[in-house]
Amino acid sequence: MRFEDRNEMLKPGYLPLESGIIRHDDGSVTIAALTRMPHCRAKMVHWWFGWLGGTDQYKLWHPVDHIFSDWEDRGNGGNYYGAKHLVHETLGGDGEVHKLRIHFRDPHEVFDPAGYDAVDGIAVCARPGSLERPINLGHMTHFVRNTDYGCEMRTRFWMGDVHHQDLTTQLPDAVVQTIRREALTEDFCTRLHRHAIEEMGYLADLLPVLYRQVTQDARF
Repeated sequence: MRFEDRNEMLKPGYLPLESGIIRHDDGSVTIAALTRMPHCRAKMVHWWFGWLGGTDQYKLWHPVDHIFSDWEDRGNGGNYYGAKHLVHETLGGDGEVHKLRIHFRDPHEVFDPAGYDAVDGIAVCARPGSLERPINLGHMTHFVRNTDYGCEMRTRFWMGDVHHQDLTTQLPDAVVQTIRREALTEDFCTRLHRHAIEEMGYLADLLPVLYRQVTQDARF
């Protein structure tokens, strides 16, 4: 499933790829992960991204891989739409430190607005990019649907739509192809898939209690 097909996620049921890696003919990659989150609700995941702050909180999410956290352009009241999450992390705890600027977006800009509003859940959407170069590597979403036991998160990384973080600046095709080839190695994609499974597993464990402690909202 490519980024152009993202509205397929709005439909009930599941898609052929819910966890794994697909490499496309043009060198782009789709990475999917499915996390079931008992006793959680989609509203809790939305709250988490608004509450998440500095490094200590970030380490709760993955105590091995997560190293540093800060924010740019985040509004008041926990609104993370339009904000940039500045992070340092490893993918496996023993390799390269990835320094990222993750540009969060309003999901109504990513998915069909009417279809999105009809879903019993939320989507956390962003453009993942580099903190050291003004380059984004593609698109991502954590698409969360409420279930009878809690909720489930369907993560997608659509990697390979390499573009400048200033969206008015066009990158030459040769630059796009080079970055795509150098960045999206088999090792990187495998590690990112594993990291997504691990960090959302940590979140599923901690979120029900943390959300209720901080917000005092005990409604399911």
